[in-house]
Amino acid sequence: MLDNETFVMRATKIGGKRYPDDYTVWWRGLAIGRIMKSPGLPVHVDQWSWGCNVYGQPSLDGDSGQGTSLEDCMASFKIAWKRIRAGLTDADVARAYEIQRSGAT
Repeated sequence: MLDNETFVMRATKIGGKRYPDDYTVWWRGLAIGRIMKSPGLPVHVDQWSWGCNVYGQPSLDGDSGQGTSLEDCMASFKIAWKRIRAGLTDADVARAYEIQRSGAT
């Protein structure tokens, strides 16, 4: 059983199609970001990217970035999420669920 603060990664689906090396990050049924390999980048550039956000909250410096691997991005994501989560109120979370349900961003 997962505790209330655990997040999980699931393959991203857009229009019913799954994308390789592309994961949506979920927390309590709320999408809080993505981690994905970015195709077409030059080999000397980090191939993975990540972004951590909560609907209705502004994106700040440090909420996204590049990484050398899935694991590297997961580590950076966890740091950002810990900071973001610490600042969320119950009202912020309720608003994020409402925005997600409505399909607005």
